[in-house]
Amino acid sequence: MRTWMNSAFAAAMTLFLAAAASRAQAPLTPASLSPCAWTPAEVEAALGLTVERREAADMKTVGGRDVGCVYTFRGSSIEISIRQTWDPANSGASPAAAEGATSDRKAIAGDPDGAAWKTKRTDGPRLELTYSRGRVRTTVVARGGTFRDEEMQPRLLRLRRVP
Repeated sequence: MRTWMNSAFAAAMTLFLAAAASRAQAPLTPASLSPCAWTPAEVEAALGLTVERREAADMKTVGGRDVGCVYTFRGSSIEISIRQTWDPANSGASPAAAEGATSDRKAIAGDPDGAAWKTKRTDGPRLELTYSRGRVRTTVVARGGTFRDEEMQPRLLRLRRVP
């Protein structure tokens, strides 16, 4: 009786694992990148602003792809952009390290994607979050309007990491 139950359990687990594997995401390719990676609802939930417009850009390169989107908001001069660049060389360097030892980026301690912040205040507020996943380097930028970095950082971190 026990042997039959063990066999039945093993068969059920095999079917479960096979089904889970079939639902797993397809391998990441340049073609799988989406310029406007977030829905307006996702952006609105993270930032508390109403998306008025999205403008997409898509550029194919030899062996790679560079896609992006700018989100503008109703009644605000703040805009958020996302840019995903497929790196066929797969450098694997973290964003902070990729800029060299004199980087003005501040790494987020313990971040699994090697994320880093960069701030710029010369021409108005600008906050940049950069991270890498596999062969894709993603940069999220908040600019325009008036915002404080320490208030915008947690909002940008609420956005789903892509790809």
